[in-house]
Amino acid sequence: MRERKDILNVIRLIFPRMVKSCPWLFVLSGLLGIANSVCMGLLIYCSQGLYDGVLQAINGVIDKGDVISIAVGFGCLTIVNQILNGLSVYTMNVMFDIIKRDLTYDLHKKVDRLKVISYESETMLNQLQMAMRGRDESIFLLFICFTPLTCHLPLYIILGNYLHMLNPQLVWAVLIIFLPICISYIYKIRAKSNLVDRVAEPKREMDYYYRCITNREYFKETRLLGAIPFFKNLFEESMYVVNHLEIKFQTKTLRIDLAAKLITVLGYGVVLYLLIDNVVIGAITVGAFAAALNGIGLLFDEMKELVGDDIGENIGSVGAIKNLMDFMELPESSGADDREESESDKHERGIIRLENVSFKYPHSKEYALKGINLEIMHGEKIALVGENGSGKTTLIKILLGLYEPSEGKIHMPGEMQTSAVFQDFKKYEMPLKENIAISDVMKSVDEERIRRICEKTGVVADINTKLGNLMVLDEPTAAIDPLEESAIYEQFKDIVKDNTAVLVTHRIGSAQIADRIIVMSKGSIIDSGTHQELLKRCEEYSNMYYAQADLYWM
Repeated sequence: MRERKDILNVIRLIFPRMVKSCPWLFVLSGLLGIANSVCMGLLIYCSQGLYDGVLQAINGVIDKGDVISIAVGFGCLTIVNQILNGLSVYTMNVMFDIIKRDLTYDLHKKVDRLKVISYESETMLNQLQMAMRGRDESIFLLFICFTPLTCHLPLYIILGNYLHMLNPQLVWAVLIIFLPICISYIYKIRAKSNLVDRVAEPKREMDYYYRCITNREYFKETRLLGAIPFFKNLFEESMYVVNHLEIKFQTKTLRIDLAAKLITVLGYGVVLYLLIDNVVIGAITVGAFAAALNGIGLLFDEMKELVGDDIGENIGSVGAIKNLMDFMELPESSGADDREESESDKHERGIIRLENVSFKYPHSKEYALKGINLEIMHGEKIALVGENGSGKTTLIKILLGLYEPSEGKIHMPGEMQTSAVFQDFKKYEMPLKENIAISDVMKSVDEERIRRICEKTGVVADINTKLGNLMVLDEPTAAIDPLEESAIYEQFKDIVKDNTAVLVTHRIGSAQIADRIIVMSKGSIIDSGTHQELLKRCEEYSNMYYAQADLYWM
């Protein structure tokens, strides 16, 4: 009962979204499916005429030319059936691509509307991963809602009417054939849905352990630590659980299949007896006998394709699609956080103010920032220094609007653009030009423009490039040597010029390029000033400076 409710709820919520993606294509695909199904049913009627015509020609009842005419008509109908089938498959595949494209777009828009801080939660990351799988498997809904009504139901009606016309008892005999098959498939649907739920966790663990052994990002460290046997054991344990559950599922379903097929053989025997008996007593022709057998075989194949292949093989996708639905219903950011533009901000161009700003991460009892009061003037260059965990990166994410303060207010000038380089930035395995242009999604890759940017940033030579009004660098040079770092910061000073800039660095010497240095400790600002001022009055700053200086003087 629970599985049925889940399926119906998924259909009710997701199917209309899919139809909205390409309504006219849905209509066209539906009409082609119905036409193809009707054509297949008419072929059974026509096959009786062809078989009887051949027998009548053999017995001299009709001319050979009449049989040829019947055969030509049957062949033309067969060609039309194949054309309709091809067009139906083609339009459905195009429809699948459009639906997946639109669902991907909706998913990305949803990701954009959620609060950035929510992605600090492992639960949210898992939800996103499951939603992406639901997007990929959402096409399964078409096999539940669309295909049975268009590609199967008309054929069942036509063939059922044909068998009833020959002998009403044939309809009941056919039910004996199909009922056990349907029951076995329903059992497999429920069992497979249960299997998907039970293997989800051990399968995720197995995939993770496999990546730890084989993926490039883990492989080097895994080998250096000698941890391959450790992960191999964990992988094998998870694989054993997955295989045990899958073998148990396969064993049960094979037993059910065997029982169902034995009953089906009995049903075929009854049908064959009825058909032969009706031929002998002259109730039906030999052509009707052959056409009825073909029709029953076609019904069986269509039922197997629908219930077994389309629905049975994809029933496990319902849970994944439900995860997509749940993700799309998550509460979104209102778009209006605690950033306000006061009247004084409008007159004092570019001034940023933080008033009693505090912040804590989800599910954390401790504040990462506490009572931050800060004013940054337009064009001012600020350096944030402090020990690890002092709140530097959290503060710049508040400034950039990535996180919203738990308490306090932020006053930001309107229309302020921001740029940022974080210490954990990624470079993708693509050409440099594509790494640089990756975030400018509204423009195609302009190689000359990229070349100028490379020259401006020191990759080739100096050149003009306009960056955002507020530049934030979060320890972007942590992995390079001090001499190269010094050269980069000199270029940075030239690049930002009249713009406001915030630099986060663990090297106190580099902070001296700033107009003002802000010292943080345990989520609070403990002092601010120039390098010389802080050396005289701030013990924490002077301790950090001389500790680093000693390392260079050794």
